Amino acid sequence: MKMTKNFFVTLISFVFIFCFCAVEYCPAHADEGKEEEQVYRLDKVIVRDHPLKDESMVVTPDVTVINVEKFQKAGNVYNIQDVLSEILGVSVLSSNIIPSPSETVYIRGMDQSRIQIFLDGKPMRLMGRRGYYKIDWTTMPLDNVETIEVIRGSHSLLYPFSMGGAINIITKKGEKTDEIKPDISITTGFGSYGAESYSASLMGGLFNTIGYSFSGARRSGDGYLRNNYSDTGNFNARISLYLPTDGILSFGWDHVENETGYAVINDPLRDDYDPDYPIVLAENVDTFTHDNEGKSYTGGDSYWKKRTNEYNILFEQPLGLGELRAQVYKHKSVRDRLSYTLDKESNLYQKEEFDQEEYNMGYNLEYLDFELITNHAFSIGGEYRTQGDKDDKKFYEIFSGFFQDVWSITSPLTLTWGTRYYEFQSDAYKAGFPGWGVFNSLSESEQKEYEYRRKENEWCPKARLDYDVDSNLTLYAAVSREMRTP
Repeated sequence: MKMTKNFFVTLISFVFIFCFCAVEYCPAHADEGKEEEQVYRLDKVIVRDHPLKDESMVVTPDVTVINVEKFQKAGNVYNIQDVLSEILGVSVLSSNIIPSPSETVYIRGMDQSRIQIFLDGKPMRLMGRRGYYKIDWTTMPLDNVETIEVIRGSHSLLYPFSMGGAINIITKKGEKTDEIKPDISITTGFGSYGAESYSASLMGGLFNTIGYSFSGARRSGDGYLRNNYSDTGNFNARISLYLPTDGILSFGWDHVENETGYAVINDPLRDDYDPDYPIVLAENVDTFTHDNEGKSYTGGDSYWKKRTNEYNILFEQPLGLGELRAQVYKHKSVRDRLSYTLDKESNLYQKEEFDQEEYNMGYNLEYLDFELITNHAFSIGGEYRTQGDKDDKKFYEIFSGFFQDVWSITSPLTLTWGTRYYEFQSDAYKAGFPGWGVFNSLSESEQKEYEYRRKENEWCPKARLDYDVDSNLTLYAAVSREMRTP
């Protein structure tokens, strides 16, 4: 643990040293009367000013950026999956006509255990003590989303644990304006299988100093299969302070409640058969989903619930030759599961209940795109986060730091290279673990003989060479190494 803390402190020190050097060597207010040329770099966790203008989508060789407000497609757009399904290289696998926790998103064939999802730069995958790798898309509604970035491949060092790519969801933060009148939007929608949607949003600013964005929605549906209903409500709030230093300090809160019914058996040979729904036999629903959402249950109250609260503070400040970003976030959620299954030995229905509280907390600090050497854009940063439950909020600890250089060798040729360091710690048990039944009967001192703190660390270098043949064609070659958490 001592080495880990020293590493992280050293990394943070390097960030501030680079910040100091950038300020020292940057001529303050040089050419103040000239119009400053704006340079856009898409390879960032947060990009405040996308070159989208009035376009709905911009596609480059390594990233696709979607302007949600301008995005249009055939049919209704209610959730993030509706947008992602139209992106080249992204596939959305759905097992229900309505949004479901069992939906899976793939980037170039890589599932959610190998890609990373961010919300304003905050990781949304790997939650709690169980290291839940799936993404519950029902807890990330579209109502407060401004843009979505899809990064294909693992070449970028700015996205940790992104073996197959990353999706960065950027929320609305309000507006810098002195116009008192806010923008108000109210929408409703209705669809098949009892689908209903009601949403409202409010966005504006005050005195060119405060920006705000609030949104809320309620969505429900009966579902295609019997008992496979969904009921989701959410409230999202963002308040931004526009600082005299041209920086932005944003505060965010997201609250989501979701209940989804498990599909139950609908067999014509059973007394409870309902002809209004398709026939579903025992254990025969979804062959693609190998978890609780992919099974059929015997009936009764079979459902899962999730209540999530996300808190986030984000600070962005142009500093010297680059941009300083600092963030702190906290996640708390409660997952409940209730189902009835048939015990084959007793031929009686058994009630199964499960509830899990999950906690995540993290910090990150980055200094991005500073040019100390001509034609070299450097980025450096680090993060620390914990995952656990109410009994052990630091069951997992993850330390990570990166260095990246974007070297413009010639006008058409660019080399992006660097490395990321990971250190992963978790509670674990030694070989010879006797099983939970025996272990729970042991005394506290006897249990400690089987327990230890597992630690893994790895350096993951990456490099990518891009050659712009013309404005419409880019050739590239990339090599990378990435760590996947246990």
